[in-house]
Amino acid sequence: MQSWIARDPEAALAAIRQIPPGNERSQSLLLLLDTIGRTNPDRALALAAELIDTRDERSFYSSLFDRLARENISAAIPRLAAVPAGEARDNALRALTDAWVRLNYTAAGAWAKDLPAPADRSLALEIIFLDLAPRDPLHAIELAQKSLAGPALDRVVLGALQTLTKTDPRGASEFVSLLPPGELQTQAAMDVARAFAAQSPEAAVAWALTLPAGNPQILALNNALASWTARDPTAAAQAVLSLPPGRTQHTAAVAFATLFGLRDPPAALAWAQSLPPTDTRPVALTNIASAWAQRDPAAASRWTAAQTDLPPAALRGAMSYWLLLDAPAARAWLDTANLPAETKARLRGP
Repeated sequence: MQSWIARDPEAALAAIRQIPPGNERSQSLLLLLDTIGRTNPDRALALAAELIDTRDERSFYSSLFDRLARENISAAIPRLAAVPAGEARDNALRALTDAWVRLNYTAAGAWAKDLPAPADRSLALEIIFLDLAPRDPLHAIELAQKSLAGPALDRVVLGALQTLTKTDPRGASEFVSLLPPGELQTQAAMDVARAFAAQSPEAAVAWALTLPAGNPQILALNNALASWTARDPTAAAQAVLSLPPGRTQHTAAVAFATLFGLRDPPAALAWAQSLPPTDTRPVALTNIASAWAQRDPAAASRWTAAQTDLPPAALRGAMSYWLLLDAPAARAWLDTANLPAETKARLRGP
């Protein structure tokens, strides 16, 4: 088909019109439009408006306007009028703006700001601010807050925060509370907490506690503690004990227990025993036992079986690792363990 298009594009076009919808037609059509578009972009746009039906085919507008913008931006802009509304126009506008902003940021920004259609203006400005974000994240956030709203604003702010988090996590932390509640704020809080804790774990934990209650605070706190645990688990353990009692301490302690249990099971068990005698302690001990079982399931199972204040799930979790690693040894121990017959039957497994 490519050879045919090169020799006789009109004959190839007639043949493509007869191909039923599917991958073969789409590939052939894209080859034809690309070839015609290199010498006669207006004809290619007219054919595209007539023949393009699928999302894959609409990728033609991205490639065409990327090339047109790099070759002659003044000639490319008027041709946007020939692009159908919807995904096709979004593809064309995105490609044109992305190419132009790399060539002349100032000119592209001035043009985008004056686009008459609000949807076009928002899309073009978003691309321009995303291009700015890696170089000047604070300025990108400032401009985006003045010109964008909704998901477009969220994407720019998140992109800028990701850059700022790498260089100035403390500064990035100041913006997280300003984000609208939801997935964006939660993701940003997690990223900032990790980077912030790598610089100053105490400050990162204190900052996490200032976030709105719920997922942003919980996940930011857990990420900060995870980073702290990798550096100084003893200090991180003490920090968890110092958290305000209640749900905040409970969720942090439960998550931290697994991290600590993976690193140093005996120290983690001693730490968990010092937790307040609430629902937190047995859950933390259960998580530590499960983490310990990943390293030494036999020792973890024996220790868990000797405890009288842990839920049945604790022993089941530890035993599951032992059964996977060495089922005969695990069942031999069960035969002599001081456990009720019903418990042994449940733990023995198939």
